[in-house]
Amino acid sequence: RDIRISDHGNWRHLHWNALESAYNHTPFFEYYKDDFRPFYEKKYEFLVDFNEELCHLICSLIDIQPDMARTTEYRTEFTPNEADFRERIHPKKDFRLKDPEFSPKPYYQVFQEKHGFLPNLSIVDLLFNMGPESLLML
Repeated sequence: RDIRISDHGNWRHLHWNALESAYNHTPFFEYYKDDFRPFYEKKYEFLVDFNEELCHLICSLIDIQPDMARTTEYRTEFTPNEADFRERIHPKKDFRLKDPEFSPKPYYQVFQEKHGFLPNLSIVDLLFNMGPESLLML
């Protein structure tokens, strides 16, 4: 919660340009870009505030209402009734090695013909490619 966002290097402009470059040709980027653009115009002081507001926006756009609460401390151990999802989804990990039942469901991606379906990219990839149908994919 104490990590501050640096304005060094004009990261907001660079990040927005990268998003626009990657997703400008997706079916729903034009529809959602005005919701995302303010995150790259407003100066946030803390990374947690940026992440939390962005998470709330995405949940709202997908129409999900998860019960989220900040933790008060960083934990490395969990009770049997708790789950640690921090490393569960990662674009460079093959989850079938740990869970043979895991099978990412393909959805339309703009560059699919060139690269094939790329699973586990990000929620914005799903949202910009599938729009309101994102919830059905989840």
